[in-house]
Amino acid sequence: MNQLKKYGAIGGAVALVLCWPLAVGHIGQQVVEDGVEQLNNEGVTAEIVSYGRGYLSSNVETRYQVNDPVLKEQLEVDGLPTEVVVQSEISHGLFSLTANSHIQNYPDFPLALKTVTQLNGNTEFALSLDSWSYQGDDAQKVSMSISPSVVTGTATVLGQLTFNANIPSIQLDFENGEQLTLTDLSANGVGKKEQGFWLGDQSVTLKNFTILDEMHTSILNIDDLGYTFKSSFDSEADRIDTQHIFSMSNMTYPDGGQLSDLKVDFALTSLDRESFEGLVDLYQTNPTIAQADITTLAPLIETLFARGFNVAMNDMHFKVADDEFKSNWLLKVPEGTENVSRDPSVVMPALTGNMNAYMSEGMVNVNPMLAQGIDELVVMEMVTQQDAGYQMKADIEGGQLVFANGQKIPLVALFLPLLMGQSMGQ
Repeated sequence: MNQLKKYGAIGGAVALVLCWPLAVGHIGQQVVEDGVEQLNNEGVTAEIVSYGRGYLSSNVETRYQVNDPVLKEQLEVDGLPTEVVVQSEISHGLFSLTANSHIQNYPDFPLALKTVTQLNGNTEFALSLDSWSYQGDDAQKVSMSISPSVVTGTATVLGQLTFNANIPSIQLDFENGEQLTLTDLSANGVGKKEQGFWLGDQSVTLKNFTILDEMHTSILNIDDLGYTFKSSFDSEADRIDTQHIFSMSNMTYPDGGQLSDLKVDFALTSLDRESFEGLVDLYQTNPTIAQADITTLAPLIETLFARGFNVAMNDMHFKVADDEFKSNWLLKVPEGTENVSRDPSVVMPALTGNMNAYMSEGMVNVNPMLAQGIDELVVMEMVTQQDAGYQMKADIEGGQLVFANGQKIPLVALFLPLLMGQSMGQ
């Protein structure tokens, strides 16, 4: 009897091993179907055209169509596809599925995707593009070439995404001989998209951006361009923090102009999650904010200001030739700032914070009107003259700039030149 039990156990194990690829194929199909379903949104339709499941492998055909009318029209005008059919060959492993995919209806486009999907749905991916060139039609006489590029990363069933992308070069050549080149473009990120908003980190860097005229003389040259976006969510306070950092080491333009050492570090913090995500969604789904439903917009703005938030320029500096400008400031909208949608004037008196700015003497002297204004502020002891430039420091209290000598001026005075300039322009 024991011998029979042993044989039965062995037979059962063998049967399980033999049936396991079928089970993996079945589970894998469910994973693929769920994944394709999640790709459906207002802008793109994704569907499985066919799924041929075998014992050790499967063949899948999926279709992706652009639905957004504005994007679809633009793609058609540019002669670009609005529908893509993807053919995937899937191998069944013990605990994962390996798929190699290519675009079926554009076989000459050298794009390939390899994915390894665990049975729980978590996926590793590698998207590779061989050297590719595009030639525009008679109406658009422009050509583009891209060097071999790759994107790798992981995606989990919980929506967590990591990615790394690298494009060594992109070149555009125009009919008149002008040329645009991008060198060493890379991007990476880790995070999750919730309610249409990215939570996590993303960064993009570009080694060089150049525009040449028809004589191949540089019109514009930019070195070491970078952008980083960070966002985080405080679940206990139900608030979101965001930060944008833009940097550039050097830019040269015609007539010998040079801008260098540029950095802009801007942050919005302590934002009410629900109202902020609602505003982001409203912005993304409406071409212009004027088209948004005011009955939807107003409550979101009311809640955002009522809960309070901070707006900060953590750091802004740049050089023009040898002259330098530096600034940082902080504006706080206190909790309890209400009735903003009905009376926006309540915001300015509620603001608190601080402001700090420095401008080198050379930068001031090139603008006579600015120099005259700075001289007057020095006399009023609102600006301090230093060996190499001018420094301004002030606190912000009740919507006013408060200087060390006790003098106060309305914060709105800083915006009057801009507003006057706009009025004159109209």
